[in-house]
Amino acid sequence: MTILLSLMLAATPAPAAMPPMPQELSQVPVIEGWLGRKISPRWSEDVARQYRKGKCSGAVPFEGSNLLEIDMLFLLSGDGKPLQVAPVNAHCPEVEQFISNRILGSLRGSFPKSGSAEPQWMRSQVRFLWSDAP
Repeated sequence: MTILLSLMLAATPAPAAMPPMPQELSQVPVIEGWLGRKISPRWSEDVARQYRKGKCSGAVPFEGSNLLEIDMLFLLSGDGKPLQVAPVNAHCPEVEQFISNRILGSLRGSFPKSGSAEPQWMRSQVRFLWSDAP
């Protein structure tokens, strides 16, 4: 290895270690005013399609409809980029994948910037409400 290459590698900051996924939600800070919490109800019919197939669980009756609240964990870089998205209680792989894709697609830039050099876990929730009434 050349001296110049050695100096360049030594000057390159090492990537921050990824913190393990938290096991206790109450210890994770909430993302206040996160846009996804407001937008997620718009995706209710997409989620309802998966539940109508009968392979998913977790929705509860609510005022004549079905309500699904999914706790979400996000590993965020200091500049607000999601490094990992983890639906905690979705009980349905298809819904987990759908939510993760939507968040990483249309909501990728909706996370707060902490300015920290270390990635940080934060949490929020997405909600869905649909009716199967004729």
